[in-house]
Amino acid sequence: MRQPALLLIFLAVASSVFAQSPDLCGKFAFVSLSTGKLVKEGEPLDEFAPKVLLRFTRKGSTSRFLAMTGTDGTAFIPIEAGTYCVEAFGVDGNRAKMSARSSEPIHRCFTAVAGRVVEFGVTLAADAKYGGKVPTLGVD
Repeated sequence: MRQPALLLIFLAVASSVFAQSPDLCGKFAFVSLSTGKLVKEGEPLDEFAPKVLLRFTRKGSTSRFLAMTGTDGTAFIPIEAGTYCVEAFGVDGNRAKMSARSSEPIHRCFTAVAGRVVEFGVTLAADAKYGGKVPTLGVD
C-alpha cells in the first residue's frame, strides 16, 4: 500500500520540476546601457564614462549580476525580464558616486520586458572617483 503514496509524491515533485521550462524563449530582453559623468555639478552636460562596473539587483529578489560598460561607456546586454535597480562601481570594486538624479529610485531602476530593448543610462557625479584595471588575458 505504500507504493502508490510514493508514486504520488514522485509525480508531484517531478511535475513541479518539469513545469519550469529550461529554455529562455520569451523570457529575456536586452538593455542598451550607457554610463556618463557630469562635467560640472548642476549642469546638464556630461561625457561618457568608460569601464564602469554596474551591479543589477532584481526587485523582490536577492538575484544580482554584474555588467561593465566598455571604453566608449556603452554596453548591450541580454537580461531576464523583470524590474532591476542599478548601483555603480569602479573596476577596483569601490562604489562610484552617482549624480543626484541617477541616485533617485525612479532613475536608477527600470523594467525589462521580454522581447524588447530598454535604453538605460547611469550618470556619475562630477566628483565621482572610480577606477581600477581590468586584468588582461595572458600567459603567466
